[in-house]
Amino acid sequence: MALKFKKGFWLALVLILAVGAGYVYINYVDKEEPVIGIEPEVSYTNAEKPFEIQVHDPGLGLKHVEVKVIQNGEVKKSVDEEIEPGINDLEASLELPDLDQGEFELQVRAVDRSIVNWGRGNESLASRKMVFDSIPPSVSLVSTTHNLNQGGAGLVIYSLSKEVEKTGVQLGEYFFPAYQKPDGNYYCLFSFAYDADPQGDTPRVMAQDKAGNRQVTGFNYHVNARDFRQAELNISDGFLRSQMPQFESKFPDENDPLEIFLRVNRELREQNRDRVQEISARTSPDFRVEGPLKRKPSAFMAGFADHRSYYYEGEKIDRQVHLGVDLASTAQAPVPAAERGEVVFTGDLGIYGQTVILDHGLGLQTLYAHLSSIDVSEGQDVARGEDIGRTGTTGLAVGDHLHFEVLVSGVPVNPSEWWDGTWLENNIFSKISD
Repeated sequence: MALKFKKGFWLALVLILAVGAGYVYINYVDKEEPVIGIEPEVSYTNAEKPFEIQVHDPGLGLKHVEVKVIQNGEVKKSVDEEIEPGINDLEASLELPDLDQGEFELQVRAVDRSIVNWGRGNESLASRKMVFDSIPPSVSLVSTTHNLNQGGAGLVIYSLSKEVEKTGVQLGEYFFPAYQKPDGNYYCLFSFAYDADPQGDTPRVMAQDKAGNRQVTGFNYHVNARDFRQAELNISDGFLRSQMPQFESKFPDENDPLEIFLRVNRELREQNRDRVQEISARTSPDFRVEGPLKRKPSAFMAGFADHRSYYYEGEKIDRQVHLGVDLASTAQAPVPAAERGEVVFTGDLGIYGQTVILDHGLGLQTLYAHLSSIDVSEGQDVARGEDIGRTGTTGLAVGDHLHFEVLVSGVPVNPSEWWDGTWLENNIFSKISD
């Protein structure tokens, strides 16, 4: 006997199926859009490096990926790819086509295999507007004379044809940043470092724009080579007993005072120089030097760039370079600021003990080490000649004295130049006043 169903039954069945389908759609259908990544994340490009495109679908997999490069309303490049089933990830490199200088847009569209949107799937669109720039900046030198001493400093002034991301003087591995002044010119204090080769190393102005275009330009200069003093230091047991306990906590695995000294003189010294280099970034673009740096009136104990050989019981155990000058002192004598500036560091600095660093602008800084006490704080402005602390024996010091350094972008230079009014007039002030 055939079963007969009333019209209401069929309506109820349809409703139940619709609700069930809706429940499945809401709870189980893939509704997550593909994720698109474009590297590198830049606003400017010169097209020397390709763009890396990554597309990931967390659901049923990718179906379609389209890439377009558009400039001035015209599609300059189009890549349209259908993806085989079962693929959730796609990576591709995109070389830019020939473009005009100026703005363009990179678009990436991805569609997955979901049944949402009436079977059209989930769709993602990533769009990035950038500027294509393949023209490097041009450098025009303003300063004409650059007489340098090995281990000394110099100033080069120049202008650039466009805004840049990085510029300064490159000398081997050393880089000295330049600072743009209100007149539009760039001023760069740099050093022909003590360990640079006068015959093989050449300072050059470097400028790199936001797109990565790089220009390197030489300039006229003359450098006087220097033979730095050779010095011998005997390390006594008395010195080891008096000075090494302060460093024991830094090398807890060492028990021998001589081994602690060697690690302090090598490893800690290098760490401290790296810290000084970091602090050099805290500089003002305004040059605050108005005359020869003020020098603490005292005799020299050790000179700049002395090449020291260390001996223990007649045997040579180490070799290092002394990167400042040591000035003799009576115990705990006042230490005056060499020039007005901002205090950018105070505190313990390893081999330098209690230390103060002042910034005088354009990357020029002065360092005062082995202090017994510090009378200033970071961020404070100090006047020329103002007492900033007192001499002492903290750190790797033999007897009460002041270790003094002049730094250009973290690189030690010969302080004697900065004490010399004639040198300053010929090499710094005459260029600034032109």
